[in-house]
Amino acid sequence: MKRVLVTGAAGFLGSHLCDRFIKEGFAVVGMDNLITGDLKNIEHLFKIGEFEFYNHDVSKFVHVPGNIDYILHFASPASPIDYLKIPIQTLKVGSLGTHNLLWFCACQKKPEYWLLQHPRCMVTLWCIRKTKITGATLTL
Repeated sequence: MKRVLVTGAAGFLGSHLCDRFIKEGFAVVGMDNLITGDLKNIEHLFKIGEFEFYNHDVSKFVHVPGNIDYILHFASPASPIDYLKIPIQTLKVGSLGTHNLLWFCACQKKPEYWLLQHPRCMVTLWCIRKTKITGATLTL
């Protein structure tokens, strides 16, 4: 069974991705630090054996035991209000979070990774755009 890591799993998009991948027959590892995500979005998945959850900040070292086949990186505050409340955390998740997930990918030594970031995070503030540019540059 293929295993997918979804960062930002307790957010709106991340939680729907977890649901979708479970329905498609994947084992899903959700990761979220719950700064803007809510466990209510994924609590129905806790009773499913193919779902694991890690309360973790991806701007710190990322490790998940076992093989991961795909990574969907959606960890990021998605609201301009959140950007203003937690600007440093927003910068860190876009830059350090992307870096840490790329390092995790390299350690897995598998070529078939999807590393995605939430496109709405690239809107209002200059600093937010810069962190996403940094994240995109790291993926090259």
